[in-house]
Amino acid sequence: MRRDSRARSGPPRALLLDHGGVLVRSVKHPERLPAFADRVLALAGGLRGLERGRVLHDIRAGRAAYGHWKNGLARSTAPREVTHRELWTEFIAADWPEPARAAVSAEATELCRALVLAESDKTADPAMTEVLRLCKEHGIRTGVVSNTLTGSLNREMAAAGGISPYLGVQVYSDEAGLRKPGPQLILLAAQALSTEPADCWYVGDNYDRDVVCGIRAGVGRTVLMRPEVRLEPAAHPQPDTVVHDGTGLLDLLRRAVTGSDHTADREDQA
Repeated sequence: MRRDSRARSGPPRALLLDHGGVLVRSVKHPERLPAFADRVLALAGGLRGLERGRVLHDIRAGRAAYGHWKNGLARSTAPREVTHRELWTEFIAADWPEPARAAVSAEATELCRALVLAESDKTADPAMTEVLRLCKEHGIRTGVVSNTLTGSLNREMAAAGGISPYLGVQVYSDEAGLRKPGPQLILLAAQALSTEPADCWYVGDNYDRDVVCGIRAGVGRTVLMRPEVRLEPAAHPQPDTVVHDGTGLLDLLRRAVTGSDHTADREDQA
């Protein structure tokens, strides 16, 4: 896969952002999972043959299997997203007694939400709020395009953090039933913002999902947000531009809106 031309210079008409790794940063808390397993066990009724150790093991194993499943779709042209019920009945509770599977299936959406909250804390990058403010000042539309297990939780976080008014659209994989690197999520967001993909920048933190997704969708510029120590020079394809954090993206956007951004290749920020 290759770009037919260099990234477009000048500011975008729309800035599309990944959620995790771009708008927010995550700190994992694996020590919380045993308490979450107790909650699941209570919900499932503490049935015979289902005890805490097994529930905890199956939650961890199911999440790992889901991760492998997602990675296996990384090269697909139109990967789908699992439903909340699939995650619980097929990845986590596949071998549980049927009444227990039915219990978690009935509460799958709420359990997904609780699982995400148990696994990690998410904090917003203050520089990203400045990015959104700069976009508003210059008439650049903004939106979120993200693979996620619980888009509703991300919407709540955006509202609580005060950034919802800046976002013209939020497109999440669990709500659309589709995943990156398929281009559909970006195409949906661009359409909702009344823009063409070629007039958008897409900012993500992953090579094989975000950069590929942006290229497939035909965005004007793919921007990878990663610390320098995590860059992969041998990865293919490479983004048009690399920034290391929200401050780097803010600087890049400022140069674009002031006309001082004369380079569009990835070396300009690497």
